Amino acid sequence: MVEFGAAIEGLAAAEIRAIQNERLAKQLSYLWARSPFYQDKLSSAGLGPDSVRSVEDLTAVPFTIKDDIRKSLAASPPLGNHLAAQPSDIVQFQASTGTTGRPSYVGLTAHDRDNWAEITRRTFWAHGFRPGERVLQALGMSRCWVGGVPVIQGLEALGAACIPAGAEPGTTWLLHTIADLNPTGLVATPNFAVYLGNQAKEVLGVNAHQLPIERIYVGGEPGGGIPEFRRHAEALWGAQMREVMGGTDLSPVMWAECEDQSGMHFVAPELIYWEIVDNAGDPVEITTGATGELVYSHLDRQATPVLRFRHSDMIEVLDTECRCGRTSPKIKCYGRTDDLMIIKGVNFYPTALQDIVMGMRPATSGSVRILKHQPEYTWPGPLHIRVERGEARSPEADGELASKLTQAISDLCRVRATVEVVSFGTYPSPGREKVRLIEKMYET
Repeated sequence: MVEFGAAIEGLAAAEIRAIQNERLAKQLSYLWARSPFYQDKLSSAGLGPDSVRSVEDLTAVPFTIKDDIRKSLAASPPLGNHLAAQPSDIVQFQASTGTTGRPSYVGLTAHDRDNWAEITRRTFWAHGFRPGERVLQALGMSRCWVGGVPVIQGLEALGAACIPAGAEPGTTWLLHTIADLNPTGLVATPNFAVYLGNQAKEVLGVNAHQLPIERIYVGGEPGGGIPEFRRHAEALWGAQMREVMGGTDLSPVMWAECEDQSGMHFVAPELIYWEIVDNAGDPVEITTGATGELVYSHLDRQATPVLRFRHSDMIEVLDTECRCGRTSPKIKCYGRTDDLMIIKGVNFYPTALQDIVMGMRPATSGSVRILKHQPEYTWPGPLHIRVERGEARSPEADGELASKLTQAISDLCRVRATVEVVSFGTYPSPGREKVRLIEKMYET
């Protein structure tokens, strides 16, 4: 029998729905009593305190979008007028950097913090981590990012022996720590995990697969779910890489892969309700093959709850069943609405490009950037792409490499591209910052 991180992960859909409806009713009553932001939003849609009593009723609730949150934060800093708890009850602040470059803050009560730790614990359990396991946390600790302290709190809730290093100490220190303390688990962004593995021979005199790491837990940027990237990372470390996904306004992580490695399960159905919508905002039935944008509603949040929050993550439902026994559908994220480009009517997401470039290693280093010269998301093209050549690759072969990449992008993505090959080392080595595939040239 499969052992879950929490029993609810294996409950039938009808049982989960009953729990969700009960919790949603309580959450709505709480918001009506404490949140001016949602009082106004619900009232403006003609909804009263008893209008939403089940998750099916949520379709009548207006969406909350990121601009709503930004305006709320600006109107009533630091946590916005969607703060529904007393300021004196806030025990932890976290932040993310939005498109403006200014931090976007969320607050946590002790209850919220405990829920975050529980959800994070479940993701580690799904990935195969167990109490007593030694785990190196190498996600950035600075700037109140949710990959820092909250992930450590999740490891503590699991009962793991956490090494709370962060990415800031750099590769030499981290690799020596792995050699000295022998952790079997590594938590990092996917690109930093690969970079760390690539440096093992130079720093320690041994290949990464000779080190004790068995499980690599990655998130925060594209890569972990890209097949070619994952194959390379797993061969490099001789370890299994699994991906997680979450969001600062909701929970640091809430999606995680099981041992089947065939998509991410949602692990907190009694705490957050999720749905998917199409481009027009209409609900999409959750069936195998369905695609759309993720929308979330808190079911048990005190400080800064959200209802029908459009999160921008574009996902595909890979399956509605799994041999692990979890009843949550399995998904993959293939892009974000704010990364979407429409080139001559063809939808294009940068993660598709990353898979192509990784597949041409060692001719490429795997590093790629899209140079975006205008803020509009739709234009006739071609895409302007820079690809870093492989470390041992001669510049004389750049023309051949550019031609192959141009053809592959045309064949697989159905868009035209102008490919510029640049020297190895052009792009900074991955570290504490997320790797961003799009360079917005119009901002610089």
